[in-house]
Amino acid sequence: MTKQERVLYILFILFFITLYYRPINSINVILIGVLFIYSLSCSTFKEKVYLLKQRSYITGMVLFFVLLVFSALFSDNLQQGFNYLKIRLPLLLFPISLGLLNLRKNYRDRILMGFALVTLAICTICFLTSLKLHYQTQRTDAIYNDNLVLFIEQQSVYVALLVSLAIYIFSYFLLYKRTRYKALLTLSILFLIVFSYLLGSRINMALLAVTMVGFGFYYLISNKKYLETTTLCLGLLLAGMALYKVQPKMLNRYKELAYNKFEYSHEGRESHYNMELTQDQWNGTNFRLAAWNCGWELFQENPLIGVGLGDKYDQLMENYKQKDFKFAIETNKNVHNNYLDILYSLGIIGIIVFFVGWLLLPFKYAVQQKDGLSILFIITFACAWITEIYFDRSLGGIVSGLFIPLILATTAKGEAKVKIKPVS
Repeated sequence: MTKQERVLYILFILFFITLYYRPINSINVILIGVLFIYSLSCSTFKEKVYLLKQRSYITGMVLFFVLLVFSALFSDNLQQGFNYLKIRLPLLLFPISLGLLNLRKNYRDRILMGFALVTLAICTICFLTSLKLHYQTQRTDAIYNDNLVLFIEQQSVYVALLVSLAIYIFSYFLLYKRTRYKALLTLSILFLIVFSYLLGSRINMALLAVTMVGFGFYYLISNKKYLETTTLCLGLLLAGMALYKVQPKMLNRYKELAYNKFEYSHEGRESHYNMELTQDQWNGTNFRLAAWNCGWELFQENPLIGVGLGDKYDQLMENYKQKDFKFAIETNKNVHNNYLDILYSLGIIGIIVFFVGWLLLPFKYAVQQKDGLSILFIITFACAWITEIYFDRSLGGIVSGLFIPLILATTAKGEAKVKIKPVS
């Protein structure tokens, strides 16, 4: 690595470490600023303009943030609009800094491996502290869901996404990179899979399972490793049985899908994986269906430009009150869908710009570069955004703004003449 690359790498590692631990969130914010400034200094303005022309998705990302700014400015609740805008600031800072870097692919991979190792270390600490809590309190739920990441004070759903990304990175190095640490990589992948299961994020578990099983079969069959394919089938069966044996109640997260009927005025308890599941409860499925309907109604009332970024919360709460949706009001629920949140707050214009800038053009670019890992990252974010509003949370906004521009910031065809400015 050059001196410039070493400095940038160290900044990334520090950033990844502070990303997870919520009590030092202020340090992470400072590191975002340092990363932003240093990344801007890594190339000339002329080089950035050249890369901007090559990477059209950056323009789409910036345009989406511009729409957010205008929506906030023209909202009745201006203060709330700026609060939401502040959380979404990484959606601008990372694309125009990291997104306009020209990284060697091996160097990008080293940064990603650094993230995966930090994730592994954090998950190990969380698992051990949760295990200690379990033995001290004899609580059966001490090592599951949000309790599993109690030490870092983060929500399990966001950590589950990061764990999935780490698994993909380890798998990528295991299968496509020359390494002496294949056994350690394999053990790390297995540990993180179990950790992901214990986090209990339905969509991340499902996507991770489909991805790994599908790719596993493709890789083994395409290489005519039929014995290994049979072994994989048996291994998956045994792994599934073992996970069910360890914590069968975690399957309640999927059993909820069968209880999808709702009445807005119903005041039942909220279901939990560690309690008996009944149809009179509010659960992740029937609540989302109810909330999505509320968000859709708000979109229909303001289809072109939406209700406004600053007014989206007030408008949603008013809709809840009209429906006597006491459960959502008392628990302060949002619509739990990133796309729907953009749709009813920014309208059709906003969702089109977002989809093109953050999904369609990045996906097209990744396909053109034949970068399977980038494609997998984009698909993972696209799916994760279905069941949560990532942009309303500090961690969600940061990881969304970071990884898509970063993973696509490698030297591509036609960009070879653009070099990172050397450090004197």
